[in-house]
Amino acid sequence: MGTDPFRLREVRFDASMCMASNEQVTCVDGSSKFLYFGTTHGNIVRLELHEEDHAEVRDVLQLPTKSAAVQLVAASAVECLIVVSASKMFYVDMNSLQVLSAGTSSNVVCIALNSDPVTEDPFALQIALATSNRMILACERSGKNSYVRQRINTEENVIAICYSRYCICYATQCEYFVYSITGNATLSLFPYQLESTKPLIVNIDTEEFLVSGMQGLAVFASSDGVSSRPPLVWGSDRVVSTVYHSPYIFALNSTSLIVFMCNEASEVHRMTVIEGTLLSNINGRIFLCVKDQIFMIDEVSWFDRAETLLAQNSVERALKLAEQSVLSASYDEEEILKMNRLKQKAALIYFRDEVFEECSDLAISCEMDPRELMFHYAHFEFPIPPFQVSDFNVDTVGEVDTTSAKHLDFLEEHLLRVRDLHWSKPYKQDLDTALVCLLSRRGNFLEENSVPQLLCSLDECKRWMCDRDRVPFYVSLALECGNVQDAFGTCRQLLNEGRLGANLHRLCLKNFSKITDPKTVLDSLEFLLQVGAASTVRSLENLSIEVDPVEVVKHLEPYRDQLIFYLERMKPLQMASLDTKLASLYVEEIVQLSQSMENDQKEIAKNYRTRLRHLLFESCNLDNEKVAHDMKRWPQFTVESVLLEGKTQASEECLERLLNDYHDYDAAELYCLHMNAKNKRLFRILLKSYLKVVKTQPEFKSRVVKMLQSINEPGDELEIISEFPDDWPLQAFSSFAAKALSTYTYRLHCDKFKTAALSMAMRHLTCELEGSTSAKIEIDDHTRCAACGTAIGSEEVALYPHSETLVHRSCTKYSHLCPKTNTIA
Repeated sequence: MGTDPFRLREVRFDASMCMASNEQVTCVDGSSKFLYFGTTHGNIVRLELHEEDHAEVRDVLQLPTKSAAVQLVAASAVECLIVVSASKMFYVDMNSLQVLSAGTSSNVVCIALNSDPVTEDPFALQIALATSNRMILACERSGKNSYVRQRINTEENVIAICYSRYCICYATQCEYFVYSITGNATLSLFPYQLESTKPLIVNIDTEEFLVSGMQGLAVFASSDGVSSRPPLVWGSDRVVSTVYHSPYIFALNSTSLIVFMCNEASEVHRMTVIEGTLLSNINGRIFLCVKDQIFMIDEVSWFDRAETLLAQNSVERALKLAEQSVLSASYDEEEILKMNRLKQKAALIYFRDEVFEECSDLAISCEMDPRELMFHYAHFEFPIPPFQVSDFNVDTVGEVDTTSAKHLDFLEEHLLRVRDLHWSKPYKQDLDTALVCLLSRRGNFLEENSVPQLLCSLDECKRWMCDRDRVPFYVSLALECGNVQDAFGTCRQLLNEGRLGANLHRLCLKNFSKITDPKTVLDSLEFLLQVGAASTVRSLENLSIEVDPVEVVKHLEPYRDQLIFYLERMKPLQMASLDTKLASLYVEEIVQLSQSMENDQKEIAKNYRTRLRHLLFESCNLDNEKVAHDMKRWPQFTVESVLLEGKTQASEECLERLLNDYHDYDAAELYCLHMNAKNKRLFRILLKSYLKVVKTQPEFKSRVVKMLQSINEPGDELEIISEFPDDWPLQAFSSFAAKALSTYTYRLHCDKFKTAALSMAMRHLTCELEGSTSAKIEIDDHTRCAACGTAIGSEEVALYPHSETLVHRSCTKYSHLCPKTNTIA
């Protein structure tokens, strides 16, 4: 099967050129380029190995014995073959296949080359020869000369032998032994029965051997005796040949070829081989002989086996095999790369079979370029640069219809999973570009923060989405990517085409605060106002940059209500042009609304009038002359004209006119509220007027109470309270009385504090004066005036405080100036 770890590969050659019909292969060895085998008719054949399992017969040598070649050993270092036939040993040239020499002995049973020789001459051969006279000869051949280094006597004739460094392992017809050349000692291993067990010895490591034993076991041995390693269980069938190639041991019986893992002593594979006769390890390649055929035993790499499993759709088995193989290789880097390649194939198979969850998990685990999957969505025409997919991609997936919603959903979810992984950075822009194209099919806009840190190609996305009528989505994408200017520029184009809907307008206003360029704000304002003026103006409050209000006003001219709203928000700026503009608008709106008979229009006009009056007092930079001129044009603004006139004077006359001529108590209260700080008498005048009105209009009482609650620090609270009628309950003006009492208490406390502070200052001053007057000054004949320099004598003198300066009283011009320094003493 294709998933077997080993397979037989026949070495094909023309047997008719070198073998008779009944002739069979008896022994085989060789080099990397040539294969040599002996036959039952005493022939030595040289095959030249070619690629694709083909071999060409080069030479055939007929041994002088014309008997079967029992053993053939290739000594590549000295380019010769050592052949045993009819108990004779021959040295044969590997290139010409000519006999170089023949041994003088005619009783050679078997031979063994030292697999780990210790010699100063790299071209010397160390050979162990077992003879039929119960002796082993340890020989060395150098050039054309051969020497016997040691003779080893045995109890019986040796029929199998193996040589490693200083140790020779051999078998007689009933027992295994090891012999130490350095110690010149023989150690018995264990007996066996020749009838049921063929004596086989194979070198495993330096001075370590594997020998066939009884009861279907193979035992490890060394120069110290039987090893502690657990034996191999070969089974009940008689093993006829065995070889070792790390880490495997190959055993051949009459029906099977069995492969064992040496270190684990476990069977890893078994294949049927009928009438196999011989195994040979030639430079790490294992050859099997069956009559007149020669096969090579190839180990199938785990990767090839796993690929076979993938081809059979056994994905899980293939992945399990890969994991186990990489683990056994201690996670070798090259093996990991192979496993990742296998995982990529498996992911593509899952994709082909629509097993999407496993496909995504596997693709991430092997860090597969997501573009391998995007390649199969050619119909979507992703706006990304061309890329080269893996050589196995198309063959693995084949033709797949990816136009379905489930295929598109899968790719979208997979791209969302991998876009932020570290290994996807080199192609993140391509992934994000494809991702937003996929998302654009779901709705009009990209949800905010749904794809953080986008790195798509906006220019390519814009062209792609414009071609597919997904411009609103592009606008949301540009806003998400921070390209606010292009987003609003695109919206302007949509408006010109009549395609800027309410949803897109709301999206623009939501992101209006992201604009960082005043010019872009004004340009955007121009077209946004056309869709929704009210909401657009309100979004101006969220701007993070300063925009010239005068320029904004120019854009708002066609939208009168929104212009008023904006100017009212700009009042804190105290700009003369804006405040004057707002006042003029109030006047115009009041005039226009006053002509309507509808109650709601009248209410709006009343509201505007109230706001106009407040503006007259609140604005410090109002162009009073212009506003006064605008109001005088209409008879409805006589009261407002009085307010504007009295704004600068705080005159009692203006208040009297409001109360007596126009009876506009709201205007009078507003006037007092703003002018009371300049003229404290205004409040008293207003209160007296109200108290007169209350006598004829009792309902006016509530207005008086509200007014008292709204005014702070009138200055003469007690006098005000005394003017209220006696029949008014205290609860009516309790709030005002409480404030009055609090103010009175505070003033009283301040007066006491001033008195105490003044008293303390006086005491300190008195103490200082008393101290200065009590000082004693002595005047003698040498005491002189500080001003004229003459003696003081008996004239009246003056002493300046905080000093001992004496002057004639007649020398002082001013009593508070020092006559010497002319400064305040």
